[in-house]
Amino acid sequence: MILSKVENNEKSKAKGTATMDESVHEALAFNEEVEKEQSDRRRTALNALFAAALAVLWFVLIQWGNGMPWWLSLGLVVVCAGVGLWVGAKKSDVRAGYRQNPFEQPQPDKKYYFGIILIFIPTFFQTFLEGHMVIAAVASTLWGLAVFWVFNSGAMDLSTRDHESNKRASGDE
Repeated sequence: MILSKVENNEKSKAKGTATMDESVHEALAFNEEVEKEQSDRRRTALNALFAAALAVLWFVLIQWGNGMPWWLSLGLVVVCAGVGLWVGAKKSDVRAGYRQNPFEQPQPDKKYYFGIILIFIPTFFQTFLEGHMVIAAVASTLWGLAVFWVFNSGAMDLSTRDHESNKRASGDE
């Protein structure tokens, strides 16, 4: 009789533990999903803010590059540097080279090189847009959208290259 009570007690503990384990796993999965959604929204907002700051900086430099007051130049540099440091601080949680084999380097692909070209393309067209306010505004807006795509799509994220599962090291990159 005592043995059956002990067995019943152990069975109920095991059943309770299994039920508790399931509920804990469900809660953890829900928490991960909520955090992922929040981090994706935060990442998109940071990328949009950084792309907009770069587009505004490029437009201002095209229009008033030579005749711009020194205090406005300094203000733009400080604002863009602040935004860049803020974005960098938010993205520095995980090193980009987090892989199983540290000697195996990911190789850049066409998407990566296209992203590099998109980021540096304004340097080639700046002199052609000086004095043309509307065309420069349209060009800087289109360039800002392209830079947002580069940052938000993961085109510059080498941690997604050369993997079978094509997963990132973390969601914060």
